[in-house]
Amino acid sequence: MQNLIAVLMLTLASVYLLLKWMPTATKEKIRAFSVSRVPALAPVFAKMVKQTAGCGSGCSNCSSSSNDTCTSFSELKTVKFVRKPSN
Repeated sequence: MQNLIAVLMLTLASVYLLLKWMPTATKEKIRAFSVSRVPALAPVFAKMVKQTAGCGSGCSNCSSSSNDTCTSFSELKTVKFVRKPSN
């Protein structure tokens, strides 16, 4: 029984992370497919879309966001890698 609970928890955690880091276009396809099969899921997906909307939603399009904290390409800084001398 403990193995079943552990597998269930790992599966749910994996699905959560997969959906969190999945591209927005793919999420939208999954949402449309799910809502077409089970219309009762529409309010659940609508709530999820509202929570993830904004600059950090993974859409890579901050220009459409009303959030002023988005970083534009002109604000990015270069990264310089420095190697430590080996002893």
